[in-house]
Amino acid sequence: MKKANFNNTSSEEIVDKRYRNFMLLLYPEWRDYENILQDIKGNFKRYAYIKHIPEESEKKEHVHLILSLDNPRTIESLSKRVGIPKNLIQSIKGLRGSCRYLVHMDNEEKFQYNLDQVIVSNAFKDTFFKSFDDLFSEEEMLDNIFSFIEDNKHLDRIILEVELVKFVNANGFATIFKRYYNSICKYINYVSDNEVNII
Repeated sequence: MKKANFNNTSSEEIVDKRYRNFMLLLYPEWRDYENILQDIKGNFKRYAYIKHIPEESEKKEHVHLILSLDNPRTIESLSKRVGIPKNLIQSIKGLRGSCRYLVHMDNEEKFQYNLDQVIVSNAFKDTFFKSFDDLFSEEEMLDNIFSFIEDNKHLDRIILEVELVKFVNANGFATIFKRYYNSICKYINYVSDNEVNII
């Protein structure tokens, strides 16, 4: 009979593995659901979450929440910190795929959610929306931005700019917006000036 060799056990197998990115499953029916959610939103910089309706074998409404940390930690320590069972926390191997899963982007058999239904922290917006960079070509993103400006040119210039920033963030156009910022500002000035002249 062969003896087991315990000397080949790696330190990773002995010590709990640490991760930076996690998917948490929360249930709005929990008594302390709101407190848990507010704690996460108040004390962690990078997160995104969405409420899902039950499908197939799922029995109740639930929330999928992505948490991206500066410093890696174990599932057990995160479980204790946020106050949810560790079986409702899993490490994320592919952040892009997890972001897309929130809206079931690559799961056509599941209910499809809109991007604007996802609550995304400011610090996580760039990472989150880059996961959907295949939705539009650069030209289509610019067309959408310029169309938004055209459709809202009747607004006060400052209000238009504020609404445009919200539109850009909600649709994941931040990279293109930054790249063409000067041209976009010139277009805002152009349509705003012409709107004033028409009146």
